[in-house]
Amino acid sequence: MAGDGYSVVMSDLQRAADTFDAESGKLRGLVPAGGPACPDGGGGQIDGALHAVLSGVGSLNAALAAAMAAHGRKLAQAHANYSHAEISSTQLCNDLAAALGAVAPPTEGGRRWTR
Repeated sequence: MAGDGYSVVMSDLQRAADTFDAESGKLRGLVPAGGPACPDGGGGQIDGALHAVLSGVGSLNAALAAAMAAHGRKLAQAHANYSHAEISSTQLCNDLAAALGAVAPPTEGGRRWTR
């Protein structure tokens, strides 16, 4: 890779993607999709309200876990894009160096540049 600072960013990006992915799975497993078990509130209206609230908790938890997973995928894609760009840039430099190696080195003021 280009330099120490760049490689640190690349590894941090991959580590963040892995963390988001792992943590979204943990979060998803904390609360059932339909919400936690509903206790008996002693009456129809209270039981209905408790069920609605706890069902909403399950839905919100599932949505948050899905958002975390989506961010993890975006971070992984960013890592892949940067990796591809680094490889493409390296290949371009190698191709240019090979092409320029076939040509006489440039001169400046009658002197040959040294490599």
